[in-house]
Amino acid sequence: IRFGANYTFHTFTPNNVSAKSGETVFDLGGLKKELAHEAAIYFNDDWDVTNRIKIYAGLRYSYFIQVGPFDRYVQDVIGRTTDTISYGKYKKVADYGGLEPRLSMRFLLDENSSIKTSFTHNLQYVHLATLSPISLPTDIWVPSSDKVKPQIGEQYAAGYFRNFHNNMFETSVEVYYKNMRNQVEFAPSALPSDNVNNNTDNNFIFGNGQSYGAEFFFKKAKGKLNGWLGYTLSWTTRSFAEIDSGSFFYARYDRRHDISAVLVYDLNEHWSFGSIFVYGTGNAITLPDARYLIEGIVVSDYGKRNGYRMPAYHRLDLSVTYTCKKKKLFKRIPYQNAWNLSIYNTYNRRNPYFI
Repeated sequence: IRFGANYTFHTFTPNNVSAKSGETVFDLGGLKKELAHEAAIYFNDDWDVTNRIKIYAGLRYSYFIQVGPFDRYVQDVIGRTTDTISYGKYKKVADYGGLEPRLSMRFLLDENSSIKTSFTHNLQYVHLATLSPISLPTDIWVPSSDKVKPQIGEQYAAGYFRNFHNNMFETSVEVYYKNMRNQVEFAPSALPSDNVNNNTDNNFIFGNGQSYGAEFFFKKAKGKLNGWLGYTLSWTTRSFAEIDSGSFFYARYDRRHDISAVLVYDLNEHWSFGSIFVYGTGNAITLPDARYLIEGIVVSDYGKRNGYRMPAYHRLDLSVTYTCKKKKLFKRIPYQNAWNLSIYNTYNRRNPYFI
């Protein structure tokens, strides 16, 4: 039986804006920090029910509290600040807690194959929010608050695992489904400037999501030539009442295809050669379908949320490593040196950073 506890003190700085013109510095409210405490206690155990059945079970209780100093800007329906609620140092702004169970089971079919299943229930108190119309990384971390509830997720998974030729080859196929609640997104009209002299979560909307897919894995673990190949086919969607009338749309990091391949060839005890290839479907982004003029001003008419795809990401890396003979420092301490030469993105793939 394993058990323990952990504690984290969080300091968030979702807003960090400054501006000046010449020698004049404009006061934009200064650096706003948000503070929170997070703690948990847990225990887990695994035991062999029979020679073929093994169970792993665990239970975790987590607690999260956001504390002051903190100013809550109260806004009306059109986004004007009508009041400010101030919380003093160490004063509670909001708190949440809950149980997080997890259970997994392994069934041995024979000495070379098995079936594994699992279930987890998780609470996530720290949120990653992204501005969809901007494909530059504009992600910010924000805590749960009096307006933002913890995200809740339940994941189910099952897989078949089989080894061949005295464990020289390892293979597996897994499927999974994850249901998510209290998902966080910026409102469709939100811009980075809206966070100035404001609470970031005033620009949030909330909804639900799901993720599901299958993973395929093949590994050669022995011999001069070894490596592995992994492929994931997956879908990740979100649904918000304020976006596309509540219709499901693909999340920004929905990745239909994900491939990773690693090969290593050990020529002898000194020389080894390696290669890595990765491929991933491009990020989903929101782009305008049309533009028109209103009194000389260009106005963009945006299409469906995340209705476009950036080009796929892929690259090939190559390396060669020379490992020197083992030596001893001061005739006592063994050590070994190795020289490595690597070529990153060998065929000079121009992956777009943003669009």
